[in-house]
Amino acid sequence: MSQTASKLYISQTRELYHCHIKIKIPMEYGEELLEDCFALLEVIDKTYNSYQEGSYFHNINAEAGNWVNTDQPTIEMISLSKKISEIMHGTYDITSMPLIRLWGFYQENNTAIPEAEDIRKTLAQVDYEKIKIHENKVKIEANQEIITGSFIKSYAVDCVVEKLKAAGVTDAIINAGGITIYALNDESHPQWHVNIPHYSDNKETLSRIALSNSCFSLSARKSNYIEIDGKQYGHILNAKTGLPSANLQVGVLSPTTFIGDMLSTALFAHTANAFAINASNLRHHFDFQAYLIDENAHFQHLDFNLFES
Repeated sequence: MSQTASKLYISQTRELYHCHIKIKIPMEYGEELLEDCFALLEVIDKTYNSYQEGSYFHNINAEAGNWVNTDQPTIEMISLSKKISEIMHGTYDITSMPLIRLWGFYQENNTAIPEAEDIRKTLAQVDYEKIKIHENKVKIEANQEIITGSFIKSYAVDCVVEKLKAAGVTDAIINAGGITIYALNDESHPQWHVNIPHYSDNKETLSRIALSNSCFSLSARKSNYIEIDGKQYGHILNAKTGLPSANLQVGVLSPTTFIGDMLSTALFAHTANAFAINASNLRHHFDFQAYLIDENAHFQHLDFNLFES
C-alpha cells in the first residue's frame, strides 16, 4: 500500500503473459476488485493467448488449413492486425511465428544465424493476407502459425481498464512488465508519472513522462534478444526480410493499450529510414504519438519528444 497526494492505494502484482503485471487502485475499492481484475486477465489468457492450449488462437494454429470457429473479439483482433500489416506493407505480420522459431528465440544455446535459403523458405509461410475470415470462422494456411505476442497482453489490459471504469474507478494504474502501462486519472490525481528505461543501460532511465487516461507502449531490443557471436538480435522481426529489426527502441502514446502495443511493434519492425512516412500513414487511421531510437541511437519522433524540458 502506498500514499500519493494524501490518497491511499492498494496494489497487487502477479506473473501473467510472461511478465509481472501490477494493478494499483484507491484503497476504498478493496482487494476483491483487484482479485476480479486478475481473474479477468487469467480468463483472457486462457481464451485468446496463442501459447495456451485450447485458446481460439491455439486452435487456429492447431487446425491450420481448416476453418475454426472463434468469437467476435478474435475476429476484431485479427482484422485490426491485418489492417496495420497492410499499412506497413507486410513488415508487421502476426503469422511470423515460423520466423521466430527459425531464429531460435525458443531454443537454448542458439549459436548460429539462419542460412539465407532457410530464411527464404520460411518467409513463404509468413503472409497476413492468407488469414481468411468468414463470419466468426478463421482459417490460415496449412504451414502457417499465428503469434499473439504483439497484442494479447495489451488487449487484456484494456479489458481490465473497462472493468475498473464499470466499477466506478477513475484513478488507477496498470503496469504490465514496464512495457505496457495504462494510467486512469481524475481531478483528484491528475497525472501518473512513469520512467522510460534506457535503450541500452539497465541502470539508467531515459526519461520520465506523465500519463493521463492513456497508455505508454514500449518495444525494445534489450527486453528480449538472442546473442550470436557477441551480437544482439532482437525478437521483433521484419516480416518482409525475415531479419531481426536493428532498431533499439520505439515508444507509443495512445488512448488504448491494444492499439499502442501493435503500433510500437509495427514501427519497430520496419527500418528506421521509413519511420516518418510509416508513422504518418498510420496516423491517418489511429490516434497516437511515437518516437524511435535507431541502431545508432539517433532519435526520431511524431509529436512525442522525450527530451523536451
